[in-house]
Amino acid sequence: MLRKILYEISVLSPSYFGMVMATGVLSILFKVFEQEILSYVFTWLNLLIYSVLVCFTLLRLLKYSDKLKVDLLDFNRGLGFLTFVAGTDVIGDDMILILNKPLVALLLWGTSLVFWISFQYLFLFILMIRQDKPGFRDVNGQWLLIPVSTLTLSVLSTDLSSRFQGLVYAGLITYLIGWVVYLIVIVFIAIRLFLTHVRPEDVIPAYWINGGFPALAALSSSLLFLHSSSFPYLKDFLLGTGLLIWAYGTWWMPLLFLSFFWKHIIRKISLLRYDFQFWSAVFPIAVYDLGTYFLGKVSEIPGISLIATVFYYVTIAVWVYQFLGFVRNVTLKIR
Repeated sequence: MLRKILYEISVLSPSYFGMVMATGVLSILFKVFEQEILSYVFTWLNLLIYSVLVCFTLLRLLKYSDKLKVDLLDFNRGLGFLTFVAGTDVIGDDMILILNKPLVALLLWGTSLVFWISFQYLFLFILMIRQDKPGFRDVNGQWLLIPVSTLTLSVLSTDLSSRFQGLVYAGLITYLIGWVVYLIVIVFIAIRLFLTHVRPEDVIPAYWINGGFPALAALSSSLLFLHSSSFPYLKDFLLGTGLLIWAYGTWWMPLLFLSFFWKHIIRKISLLRYDFQFWSAVFPIAVYDLGTYFLGKVSEIPGISLIATVFYYVTIAVWVYQFLGFVRNVTLKIR
């Protein structure tokens, strides 16, 4: 059994921190929907998941450094390391919002900042100098982890600014960076999806970030709007850009559900087979709900809060489905 476990650790995907991202957002959703007990339970569960994944990653570094290096230098697989950045940010939000541990959250913020800078520029540099460039066929939904990790840092910075006021400016700057980077990446993704041949297996779960990132941006803008006493001249800008990007992300949602239906129902790629990558779909659905909730709160536009309520139950359903698949997969592998 030990040999099986060590093998699974050696080939562990760096994208597995997407599980932390999804679970952490759900714990925050439980809090805003006033399910305090579930919020605490899922926060501690998320801390356990995060701690185990960090230990596994450190073991890969010490015992399987050759495989870890291959992952880092492979642009597409290496992008998965940005889920560590985003997962660390989400854990930081759990610390400040649910467990009331601002110093721990600040330490996580600093860790995230260091790895955000390191990973982002490493991957972009690799992309720039690589010799084999197949063009737009190499583009996929994981590229969106670059702006996503930027905005999770923005959200944590803004949440921490209630205790450390100067961090609100870090939240604003990373919000603007994330916006611009997203505008660049989404053009590449649109060309890949609409102007090149797409097979069912090409429609990976990470494409759900097309709808999740805009809601994450709406969440960031809404939180900055609530803290806008530091820059009142940007208050209307923050609300306007938040509404704009949220509306765009909502436009993506039906197409994402249609692509999901095409892949799994029409083309019959089984839904019963566990795929760790589906955490990359659970997180965008969860963060779409959270972003919609806060946007409805600050904009006071009728109907937005109703959408948040509907997606609250959708989020719970997809998380439970994926978590049960995860438990079954682990059970089968360690037998």
